[in-house]
Amino acid sequence: MATLPVKKDKSPYNVSTWIGGITDESKYEGAYGVGLVCGKISGGLECLDFDNHFGDAKDTLTHFIEEIKDIFSKYKFPIESSSGGGFHLIYRCSEIEGNRKLASKPKWDEKRKRFVPDAIIETKGEGGYFVAYPTEGYNVERNNFLDIPEITVEDRQQIIDVAKSFNKWYEEKKTEYEDSDRPGDLFNKSLGAKDEVEDELRRHEWVEVRDGQWRRPGKDKGISATLGKAADNIFYVFSSNAYPFEPESGYNPFRVIGLLKYNGDFKKFAKELSEKYSVKKPEKRNVGEVKDESPDEKRLEGILSSAYIDPTIPITKPPVCFKIRDYENGAIYEKRLFTLGNFSAIIGKSKSKKSFLASAFLAAATKNGIIDEKILCDFPDGRNDVLLFDTEQSRYDAYVCSERVIRLTGIKHPRNFISYDLREYSPRDRRDIIGYALKKHENSVGYVVIDGIADLVNSINDEEEAAKIVTLLMQWTTYYNCHITNIIHQNKNDNWATGWVGSLITKKSECVISVAKDDSDKYKSKVSCDFMRGVSDFDDFELEIYEGMPHIGNIDKLSSGYEIKSDDIPF
Repeated sequence: MATLPVKKDKSPYNVSTWIGGITDESKYEGAYGVGLVCGKISGGLECLDFDNHFGDAKDTLTHFIEEIKDIFSKYKFPIESSSGGGFHLIYRCSEIEGNRKLASKPKWDEKRKRFVPDAIIETKGEGGYFVAYPTEGYNVERNNFLDIPEITVEDRQQIIDVAKSFNKWYEEKKTEYEDSDRPGDLFNKSLGAKDEVEDELRRHEWVEVRDGQWRRPGKDKGISATLGKAADNIFYVFSSNAYPFEPESGYNPFRVIGLLKYNGDFKKFAKELSEKYSVKKPEKRNVGEVKDESPDEKRLEGILSSAYIDPTIPITKPPVCFKIRDYENGAIYEKRLFTLGNFSAIIGKSKSKKSFLASAFLAAATKNGIIDEKILCDFPDGRNDVLLFDTEQSRYDAYVCSERVIRLTGIKHPRNFISYDLREYSPRDRRDIIGYALKKHENSVGYVVIDGIADLVNSINDEEEAAKIVTLLMQWTTYYNCHITNIIHQNKNDNWATGWVGSLITKKSECVISVAKDDSDKYKSKVSCDFMRGVSDFDDFELEIYEGMPHIGNIDKLSSGYEIKSDDIPF
């Protein structure tokens, strides 16, 4: 096996080229470590490099091994850990290629102010090398590093295809029929688009091998594309023999069906969407300008057509993005809490710790996981931006709240959590700013908290202004397919949300959660479900503030290994 000396930064040491390997032992004097040269010089050596740029290399490797468990058991691949927390899986094959990036994730580039692809799985092949044991920081984790298996070309291709299925990055391409509010755009946002894509793929003899992984026609083994893995509703193709699709490309639902069912005639498809399915929506108004208009029969007829519900055509229920756990009858039940396309309300008197509870929801959404074994979040891939708008607190206090969310996630620099302080602006400006921010993140926003929704109107007791705000919330959640949680004060003398704004929002909310102070302990509050649309209420639980951080009480049974069941009543 050919080797070369390397520096601590992994670059070659004391050599001008490593082609063919370095056999002169004197060249290794003073080197930090050793690298293994891949390719024919080392008997067809190739390395799958699992990078740890996102801190999840171990999880990626674990899932990858599960996907190829039969091949892994057959060859017993050597695996080593790297100094940066990544892993190398190595083998030999008679046919390999040069270095290739197989799967990437979007990473924020501060200089360019946009997301760019960052590799999470890549190959080190012909012409490449990788740093290896016994270099400091590199350790053999599995199997014999001196007994590298030689695998078949067919098995290698399956391994490469599975690695590509972990890709989370694609360059979106759109037709002229997919601008905002055009038929293609509206179809892509519709809840049934993914189901139609799956049906059309099957009609064209594509086979779903397992959840989200698809095999092209004419292929007996392996996978050729993924659906909903690179991003929500995106069909990502990596096969070079999957006409009419191009390799290493992502396709939204409109383009998939336009290519398969309409042979690339997107104009015809767009026309049928407009006429047959009435996908035209009411004109999107400027934020904060919900106006009464004189009756226009043509306009009203269009709205009726768009609003018509055909009971013979199934409508997919909105995706659940939040669940909450309860313990009942010896089991843990995960109950539906929030769905995409709806809004909710957290109500409570002043200083009842409403914002602390919102912090727990924001943290669960930011990490797309679970907080205190109680609050669970599961957003579709690609729809994971989390926005917080604070209209009440000073800039410092707003910072403290934002920093609290980050601490709850356990993530040092979560790029998908974005916080804004709108205290200094007028109600109209606040509406405009929030609307603009939602439009800016329209393809990625999943969860929004407005801490101080009443500050978006001039008077909380103005029925007309309250109606406008509720209309905006319904428009925002529908157009951007996100969930918005509104924080509202309760009246001092009763438990009603303040003013016409509070009253109308709680009536239209999918879920209303109340937070009440514990009179016997100033650090505790009781969280209750006042209203839940379509499913049973969750049980009351305690919210305790300890060292400035919210902690959910009554969770001892929720982390004790009980059977977990779903409790989601159909709509």
